[in-house]
Amino acid sequence: MRKLPPRTRFFAYDELATALTYKEGASPFVHSLNGTWQFCYLQSPREVPAAFRAGDYDAIDWQTIKVPGHMELQGYGKPNYTNISLPIPVDPAAAPANNPTGLYYRRFSCTPQLARQVLRFDGVDSTFTVWLNGQLVGDGHGSRLMTEFDVTDLLKPGENTIAVQVEKWSEYSFLEDQDQWWLSGIFRDVTIIDEGGLNDLQITPQYQEGQWQIAVAVQAEANAHLRGKVYFAGQPVAEAALPTGTTTIPISAPREWTDETPNLYTLVVADDAAGALVPMRFGLRQVEMIDDQICLNGEPVLFNGVNRHEFNPETGRALTQEYILSEVTQIKRAGINAIRTSHYPNTPYFYDVCDELGLLVIDECDLETHGMYVTEMPTDDPYWQGEFVSRAERMVHRDFNHPCIVIWSLGNESDFGENHVAEAAAIRKLDVSRLIHYEGDRKTEVADMYSTMYTPVEDIEKRAVKLTHQKPHILCEYGHAMGNGAGSLQDYQDVFRLYKSVQGGFIWEWKDHGLKQATPAGPQYVWGGAFGEPVNDGTFCIDGLVRPDRVPSPGLLEYEHVIQPFQFFVAQNHVVVKSLYHYQTTRDLVLRWQLEVTGEKVAGGQIALPALAPGALSPVLSLELPEAGGVDAMLNLAIETTTVQGVFETGAQLASQQVAYQGLPAQPDAAATVSQTPAAVTITRGPLTVTVDRGTGNITQLSQDDQKVLAGDMALTLDRLPISNDMNVVAERQKERIATLFARCESIQMTQNDDTVMVAIRQRIAPPAINWGIELAVTLWVGAAGVTIRTRGWFDGEKPTEVPRIGYQLPLTTTVRTVDWFGRGLGESYPDSLDAAPLGHYQLNRDQWGFPYVVPQEAGNRMGVRWATITTATGPSLHVAGLTPFNLNVVGGDGQPLGNQSSDQVRLDARVQALGSNSCGPLPLPRYRLYTDPFDFTVTLNLQY
Repeated sequence: MRKLPPRTRFFAYDELATALTYKEGASPFVHSLNGTWQFCYLQSPREVPAAFRAGDYDAIDWQTIKVPGHMELQGYGKPNYTNISLPIPVDPAAAPANNPTGLYYRRFSCTPQLARQVLRFDGVDSTFTVWLNGQLVGDGHGSRLMTEFDVTDLLKPGENTIAVQVEKWSEYSFLEDQDQWWLSGIFRDVTIIDEGGLNDLQITPQYQEGQWQIAVAVQAEANAHLRGKVYFAGQPVAEAALPTGTTTIPISAPREWTDETPNLYTLVVADDAAGALVPMRFGLRQVEMIDDQICLNGEPVLFNGVNRHEFNPETGRALTQEYILSEVTQIKRAGINAIRTSHYPNTPYFYDVCDELGLLVIDECDLETHGMYVTEMPTDDPYWQGEFVSRAERMVHRDFNHPCIVIWSLGNESDFGENHVAEAAAIRKLDVSRLIHYEGDRKTEVADMYSTMYTPVEDIEKRAVKLTHQKPHILCEYGHAMGNGAGSLQDYQDVFRLYKSVQGGFIWEWKDHGLKQATPAGPQYVWGGAFGEPVNDGTFCIDGLVRPDRVPSPGLLEYEHVIQPFQFFVAQNHVVVKSLYHYQTTRDLVLRWQLEVTGEKVAGGQIALPALAPGALSPVLSLELPEAGGVDAMLNLAIETTTVQGVFETGAQLASQQVAYQGLPAQPDAAATVSQTPAAVTITRGPLTVTVDRGTGNITQLSQDDQKVLAGDMALTLDRLPISNDMNVVAERQKERIATLFARCESIQMTQNDDTVMVAIRQRIAPPAINWGIELAVTLWVGAAGVTIRTRGWFDGEKPTEVPRIGYQLPLTTTVRTVDWFGRGLGESYPDSLDAAPLGHYQLNRDQWGFPYVVPQEAGNRMGVRWATITTATGPSLHVAGLTPFNLNVVGGDGQPLGNQSSDQVRLDARVQALGSNSCGPLPLPRYRLYTDPFDFTVTLNLQY
């Protein structure tokens, strides 16, 4: 049997230095058949001349074609783009009568050097038959999979001939309906390789009992004597004999492979009898499920990914190594860390690049039956089971040794059934070191993850907050980048980062698939229908983050910003930078800053960033900023490299942020100290003390010179007294239990410099008995300005549609005396009742604050407040300023309107509900209502005498 069974792809070399370069073109045992071939284009295989099958090639009227390449893009036939619909009758039992067929032929010289010669096709679309020196070698199918033949006895020293017949349509076309241009021909490399005694080689990294090792599985000829030596950075680190079977080799002083630290080792297998060296690269990395999360080397993964078709606007899926390297480098520079090979195994060199640069790959089987939706899908048809399984096995064998591949995918959009079950079982038999993906397996019967496409953020949240063990959720496609899009990428990223059960996703897709055409006006890119195809899907292939010429769209710039690997925390003239890397410690970075007022630069500078461990906060960094602030003052921040780092050149920008500048505080300098117990964190700066409860994450006390201000927690709350016009919604609010919320601190991080402390808190707030809540990201700054609190919140689960208010309540130890503020006034204001309350500077005493409605109810809110000073009967005054306008109210400590209470409550709200007329009229207009959307507000509290 000439066709070889599935196996890994490798080459032999004659010198160690050359083997370690890992460049197949440098091997003396590789003979490429790429180049110009003789070609004959026919409308049907019925037209193939008898002379071709008889080997009488001189009798054929030849033209020429380039290999690798597509027939249609070289003047033979026309391209056809479809997304789902098949451009031929949906009848796998019969290929169409008009079935474009290409005959390929060339002469070549090749002198066999080692014991065996193998003819390798890396990709032919759709089916092919090959003859060598006039002798039938065999046939192949599976367009994006490797096919190899043993041609040792057919090759001869000197000149040889090869002939290939390629047919565009076959029964296998119905398994390859993959949202792309239908392009046929020999579109990947054709190679003859010399081999010695090694037949196959698989390397499985293992981490056991604190020790990295590799399990090396070898298949070899009976008389082969093989030995292996492991190299890192060109230096030997381990060695062992390699008999047939599995040998374990421990690796000392290991350097792990991750997408952030793509450390590669090379195992060089020496075949002394043949005089050949076979290198195989690998990485020390382990993929596993830990606590219902996909983990790489023990750390949960967040896929900031993209779907990538193989495509060049001039050559289609025939890509050069230079093009692949350039494109994958561009992807890496955008901060993208993962690629799904939609929807087939890619050119082998692609995985070499992902190994080198550090990209996590979902390797997808060459399988999509989307267009067969008009008939019965083949996934439960026993006829197709062998083909499903074979395609998966060929993918796994070929790509097994690439560390970049962390997940195998069973294919795409092919329904789900018994053939997928068999396919998954075959993969697990071959490889237990990786996970399995398939979006169509919605019940996760065989998949290790729950995968969906284009799922709304709200639906992701509903699943994420279920209090059950569940497989992690990834979005194998989301953020459709067609034309001017995609939107809401930040909203998706927020959800990915909030919930550990949601582990990111893959944008659809990387590149527009516009084919380049020359016109009198210059080159243009065309889409489906441009070639007169009766069945096409138009512009649906123009759906990428970059144009066909790889010019970035605004969508890519947005995605790059959304997934950037650093987070900035800013208050006044202080900045803290958080590393969002999972594995690498940062180095050689600088924080560059610039202050602009009305668009003009007024100050700027840079600060060297210290090394940051994964997930770590920098110290509080103080910027030399002028005092002036205001609505037109903006602070621009950027993280830049000071050395070459991987794909990033010196001076490359890794992250950026623009924030409003509040101006410098006027408080005197003072030292800041932190004391901690298992129960609380206490921060003191000068006379100010702030206490945070570790259990809830709430501020439990503010004090000035030991004078306590709070009688209870400063807590985020949603409730208020109902107004008369709420009478028809009160019962629903009670059902949603918005008045009874429990807070839980999920994490707390702190950092500081001499006079400022920053605390980053993750909280969850939820009611009893029902399944909804609020995830909060709270940042506290204790410094010269007092306490600056930024609160970002996201409602989730079976959440209420609306709430009465969103904000903090501060229960005071005493009563309010006066309120002095700049905002709307003098009387109260609400979103749909504010025209009689102009912006201004106002002052009222406690008795004047709330309107005395006959029926006690909510009253007294002031909108548009920029700052307020609240004096109290005893103790310090409370000064509040907002980065943006906020709502201010004062009510009794019992939540009732102000009266004879012995203590009061201050409310600082991001938003409040409108009034409406719903006791007998309509609800507030939609534009005024307080929906449970994400919110973000910042206030600064300062205690004064």
